[in-house]
Amino acid sequence: MGIMPKREPIVSVIIPTYNSSGTLRLALQTVLLQDFKDFEVWIIGDGCTDNSEKVVTSFEDDRLNWINLESNSGNPSLPRNEGIRRSKGQFIAYLGHDDLWFPWHLSELVYCIQKNNFDFVYSLGSLIAPKGAIGTFTLHHKLSTGYTISPSNWLHNKNLTKIIGGWSQDIEYSHDKEFLQRILSSNVKLKFCRRLSVLKFPSRNWEMYLLNEDLPQTPYIQAMQQDSKKLNDELLLNVATIMSHKRFMFNENRNIFYRFFVELIGNTIDLYGQYRWPLNTFLYRRWRRKTGLKHAQ
Repeated sequence: MGIMPKREPIVSVIIPTYNSSGTLRLALQTVLLQDFKDFEVWIIGDGCTDNSEKVVTSFEDDRLNWINLESNSGNPSLPRNEGIRRSKGQFIAYLGHDDLWFPWHLSELVYCIQKNNFDFVYSLGSLIAPKGAIGTFTLHHKLSTGYTISPSNWLHNKNLTKIIGGWSQDIEYSHDKEFLQRILSSNVKLKFCRRLSVLKFPSRNWEMYLLNEDLPQTPYIQAMQQDSKKLNDELLLNVATIMSHKRFMFNENRNIFYRFFVELIGNTIDLYGQYRWPLNTFLYRRWRRKTGLKHAQ
């Protein structure tokens, strides 16, 4: 009797990473905690020089695949494209190396995308700061600077990249927005899956690359392992409390002129061009300097 050929996985998870082995270990833990098991993972190092490879192999899970690019590209586009090129799954999921997934993340999105044959689905994420949950993110019809966009809450058909192309390697920053812009401009079927499934730790709130221990993701991993539903409920309640307070403050102390000012900033950035907005260049170079990428070849 011949050997049965290995069946291709349903989902390919792509994780671009650069010298952040501590957070990568925790991100991978949440991938392996998924209640949906039919996946492969491509962890693509962007010229890593730390012990990220040892972290990946320490799990001893043949679904985890490690590739390290020869040199650092300075952005996640090249690693993501490499992951897509190597992927064998029908669907592509992304995870930031310092983000976390709830155990139901993949199962909810796979069910959502298969139910009505969608091309692209997305869930709800929570933004985590030192003081706890400070807000949520999903997709927004207006891709201006003020909105958080993260591929960690996306799942799309692999064939979508044949329609809109891969991740752009011709821009320095805002790769997520540029990729999403092409998706929203194309004739593809999108669906919002209404469940919190991602925890994101924004770089503006954390100096993640400077942390070697006491990583902020650790207590959230522990809470997930103890009672993920309880953590989910607490985060949503915290965000609802914050948002209701902000709405009260907005109504009481922020008049129409403030709202006009905020809207004016957003419209100006959109008119000028998100990728040509001078502040973006400053923030991008500041981030590279802080992470050590300034000296990468």
